[in-house]
Amino acid sequence: MRSKISTSGRITVLLGKHQAATGERMSPRKLAEKAGVPKDFVYRLDSGAARHVDLDALARLCAVLNCQPQDLLIWESERAESV
Repeated sequence: MRSKISTSGRITVLLGKHQAATGERMSPRKLAEKAGVPKDFVYRLDSGAARHVDLDALARLCAVLNCQPQDLLIWESERAESV
């Protein structure tokens, strides 16, 4: 069995929830500024292209979005194909 952690689309979803809860519209670029993380990191995380995640950066994103790390990181379990 092979598993992986995915982040694809999670930032976009959380930005929508943030807007619904606060009325504040925030772009990924503004999120990066507020969290003090590189905007490229936010875009890579949202596209699912991030290979390494800085835990401090993840904590800062969670603080701005008022979420937990498990809201950003999704564990995907893949079943091995039987022969």
